[in-house]
Amino acid sequence: MNIRDIARLANVTPGTVSKVLNNYPDISEATRQHVLQIIEENQYDPGTNSRAAKSAGAAQIGLVVEGVYNALYNSLEEMLSIHLHNSGYTILSFHDNYYIQDKQEKFQELTAYADRHKLCGLVYIGGNFECVAPQQMELLSCPTIFVNTVLPLHTEHTSYSSVQVNHFETAYAQMGYLIGKGHQEICTLISSLIDNSVYGLRVKGYRAALSEHHLEHNFDNILESDYRYAKAYSALTKHLQKHPETTAVCCVADIIAPAVIKAIHDSGKLPGKDIEIISFDGIEIMNYCIPTVTTFEQPQKELVEHTYHLLLGLINKEREHQHITFQTRLIKNESC
Repeated sequence: MNIRDIARLANVTPGTVSKVLNNYPDISEATRQHVLQIIEENQYDPGTNSRAAKSAGAAQIGLVVEGVYNALYNSLEEMLSIHLHNSGYTILSFHDNYYIQDKQEKFQELTAYADRHKLCGLVYIGGNFECVAPQQMELLSCPTIFVNTVLPLHTEHTSYSSVQVNHFETAYAQMGYLIGKGHQEICTLISSLIDNSVYGLRVKGYRAALSEHHLEHNFDNILESDYRYAKAYSALTKHLQKHPETTAVCCVADIIAPAVIKAIHDSGKLPGKDIEIISFDGIEIMNYCIPTVTTFEQPQKELVEHTYHLLLGLINKEREHQHITFQTRLIKNESC
């Protein structure tokens, strides 16, 4: 018996059973007690299930995250690990090196890793494999899902799946939101000009919005941060000294927003008043900044649940490969 059997008997999703097993707070007490009763009646032991899967020789799932300084990806990794562990799988998880490596070489390393560890499934979060040819993608020896990864444009009848967020469109909306409020002098904090991950897609969205509104002079106000507080703080502080006319800052990711707030404050201006701030990702810390940060939120739970169920379906040959794009949600807070 496994977690899916318990879910079927309890008439809930496997994700709900996983949340009960891990004491997630967003489950009603009635549902929690109902699932626990089914578990007790059927003498279900997640540990026993895991050992059985290992003995069957098909227990290992690879969970790869590209980059280190990404709170959102770390959260997705944690939630996926919990779900997969409670379904009886061993998770082989690591953080891959960043975007500077040749993508063909990186993909070859990925396929070799899957073969070497005899993975029965693989989830890759982040990165860019748009230059990898379809015949190379077919070398993946196990069901693979790419999450928030830049991939080839042709996605029909592929040998892999993808779960994405509409990064370009959201970034366009970010910049459009500021422009719609009347801002003409906008500074944009990005990761790097050579970043070709989904964060690079966001930069293209910013440029498109600025161009459409004839605000191309703001291209010179795009600053690199490498997702590091110190670099973001230093770059924005120098920019505000040189360009006191700046009225808004657009952040490529929430992780750098605290540094942006401090840079504005230390420059003698009021964050959210003299200079408005908008960001992207919707990580929890945005609600605990002063001011709280307006951001476009990625639906983390939906991303994880869909990835989890799709991967298990692919492993069990119950699902076909698919490509899905989730929409973000604007969270209006005090910064904008």
